[in-house]
Amino acid sequence: MRSHTHTHRFSGTISLGKLPEGLKHLNLWGNHLNGTICLTSLPPALESLRLGSNYFEGSLDFTRLPDCIEVIYLSKNHFSGTIDLGKLPQNLQVVEASHNALSGTVRVPPGVRCMLHGNANLTVESM
Repeated sequence: MRSHTHTHRFSGTISLGKLPEGLKHLNLWGNHLNGTICLTSLPPALESLRLGSNYFEGSLDFTRLPDCIEVIYLSKNHFSGTIDLGKLPQNLQVVEASHNALSGTVRVPPGVRCMLHGNANLTVESM
């Protein structure tokens, strides 16, 4: 099952916990969506999540992602706080969270392509 609804200028909030369990790809890039998102309640079959270029805010919890997830694109939002990339699923290949307001120090595990530039108060280290 796929959902491609990018650049349709949808607005409002979404609840990622109410998505169909069989959803594999969610692309809501380039809309006017806002509010917070809960990465810990993603559908278990989800392989790609693309929420870039919206107005989401709040913290990001990468510690309990679905085992199937391969790519996460969260750039150009208003996410803030620290992030922990120490417990990523083995299938995860790309984490893109550039141009937010993330802070602190994040250690990037080997084998994961992380794009975190544009977060002025974030220091990135390799594990």
